[in-house]
Amino acid sequence: MAVSSAAIAAPILMNMAGTVSDANGSEKTYDFVDKKDCDFVVAGSGSGMVAAVRAALAGYKVIILEKTKIIGGGMLFASTMRTFGSKWQKERNLPDVTAQYARKMLDDCYWRIEPQLVENILKGTGEFFDWFCEYCKIPGDTFKAGRYVFDDDNGPLGPQYGVQHNGFGRMVVETLLKKCPELGIKVLTEHKVTDCECKGGRITALIAETKNGYVRVGCKACLLATGSWVNNRKITEKLHPGFFEIDMDQSSHTNPAYTGDGIPIAEKVGAFVDYDSFCLRLMGPMFIVKNRTYSGMAVSPYSISVNLLGKRYASEPLIGHMDQFNGGHVVGAQPKGKVFAIFSENIMKSAMVLGDGGLVIADQTLRGQKLPGTIEECHADIKEALATLKNCFRADTPEALADILGIDKAGLLETIAEYNRYCKDGFDWGFYKPESTLIPFTEGPYYAVSGFMATDGAFGGVKVNPDMQAYKADRKSLVEGLYVTGDFASGRHINLGGVKRQFINDMNWSLSGSYIAGDRVVRYLASL
Repeated sequence: MAVSSAAIAAPILMNMAGTVSDANGSEKTYDFVDKKDCDFVVAGSGSGMVAAVRAALAGYKVIILEKTKIIGGGMLFASTMRTFGSKWQKERNLPDVTAQYARKMLDDCYWRIEPQLVENILKGTGEFFDWFCEYCKIPGDTFKAGRYVFDDDNGPLGPQYGVQHNGFGRMVVETLLKKCPELGIKVLTEHKVTDCECKGGRITALIAETKNGYVRVGCKACLLATGSWVNNRKITEKLHPGFFEIDMDQSSHTNPAYTGDGIPIAEKVGAFVDYDSFCLRLMGPMFIVKNRTYSGMAVSPYSISVNLLGKRYASEPLIGHMDQFNGGHVVGAQPKGKVFAIFSENIMKSAMVLGDGGLVIADQTLRGQKLPGTIEECHADIKEALATLKNCFRADTPEALADILGIDKAGLLETIAEYNRYCKDGFDWGFYKPESTLIPFTEGPYYAVSGFMATDGAFGGVKVNPDMQAYKADRKSLVEGLYVTGDFASGRHINLGGVKRQFINDMNWSLSGSYIAGDRVVRYLASL
């Protein structure tokens, strides 16, 4: 939902000089075009909207600062969710799998997550959902029982709404935004937070840059929900050299606004920015093909996958045994993150007879379609794909295919020859595919599907406690009045050599965390 800044922008006042000190006592002078004051200021209009509304319901004055023209950030594209212990689930007698789920996810995280944080967030998912539905009068039949998009049959059955990129996250933002006027919440777009004023170890004002000049927003408490730093080239290139040279699918996770604006603010007030937690969550190989023959063969265990050097890089199909997140880090290590699934006429004919080899891929988008029943149907599919799709290819020889794909010709020929030897010997010493899937390249034409690496986002930021309050650099004491939620909050995941292991998905971490933060902010403001 796009909201014009003109509809909500504050009137521009005369210039007002002001100075802001940094942690070392140095001062910077601003000519403010406006000064505002509130009890609670929120930087970021995505999940931060939840904390803002809860604070306003308690009678506190709230201002939300949004960097872009659009309200909602990445939350607008968040779809399916995991919900634990909600009334909605209990009323429908859905099984409570909280214990099984938590045990599995914490095993994956080697039990390095703060236990009380896990408890608060998991409970918060159901508590937030119930509060949102009751406060906003959302009928229960708005939702259908289903699972989070990447869960298997062991995942929690809970309320699901909408479709991909038009799901629950958008509903939350659009519904709560309508509540803002009646609650007196000011939502200011095109207000990029660039600095803060700190006194007594806490943030007393945020400084926002607008097209008309700088605005000072005084506050008693602050929430940083500024999102990720994926487009902060200095940080991202350090973690993944060549990241910006990769031909990736653009998505909400690569939003140009995600430049890590919260980092200098947090560091200035003395919060612990946990750089060791910073990691990119890569996805791949992404073979997204709107054609049943090419789609099925792209993830078939009988095809082989090669990179731009014409070399295999993992046992095929990678997506089938590593999932799209872990597999993404394999694809990301290939030149320019570019890969291809390759097969021949005889391999395709064999796949039609042998089936998918028991392949199970949880992701519906990447699972691949069933092959047609006849070779004539396959050829018709191929003809249609070549005429309409840019990621499907055909050539009479391997050499010609290499030329079309722009990959190393000698490398591909050597790879096919080596693979054929493994097929003859009945053992794949290169990448250990099962013998039952080893079918040599013997008959042309030759086919290929281009795949790519994507990203689910960049994660890591301020380490928070179970109340979503920011830790100081000593990692023990807390920054007074500062809360952090969403992708910029660290605490829900561990970084295993650049691979993110988390106990809860992004949307639930953001919404549950913001629900908790709103409650704790109200308590804090009441104590002043």
